[in-house]
Amino acid sequence: MLADNTIGVYHDHFFTYYLDLDIDGEANSFVKTNLETVRVKDQTIPRKSYWTVVKETAKTEADARVNIGLKPSELLVVNPNKKTKQGNQIGYRLLPGPIVHPLLLTDDYPQIRGAFTNYNVWVTPYNKTEKWAGGLYVDHSRGDDTLAVWSLR
Repeated sequence: MLADNTIGVYHDHFFTYYLDLDIDGEANSFVKTNLETVRVKDQTIPRKSYWTVVKETAKTEADARVNIGLKPSELLVVNPNKKTKQGNQIGYRLLPGPIVHPLLLTDDYPQIRGAFTNYNVWVTPYNKTEKWAGGLYVDHSRGDDTLAVWSLR
């Protein structure tokens, strides 16, 4: 027993990090580069499929939510207005380490409060009132003051 009505034999810890990735200004974009399988339609060749790169620039905060590990992807923050000498966009590539996902159902009350764990990457504009991804006190939250709610903009 950790407290009244709280048992903590098996539990988890999720860490959040804030990254400020302004690149030569604030006009930056979040780009997901996915590797996708394409079926070969030409029956005269022996190959059945190949993969291609598909880039998707997030237009909303919800577009920028990512669960890492579900499919091969690369995560980039770029300034589309700045180019290198070779013509590439200036930016950063995010290289995540080992990933875990929550085991609770999304409509379970503790998961509603800790909904920031539903995705591994969230991209939101800076707002000093939105400091804590799980609300000021996760165990006291009703789920309405969390990253999952803020990112619906």
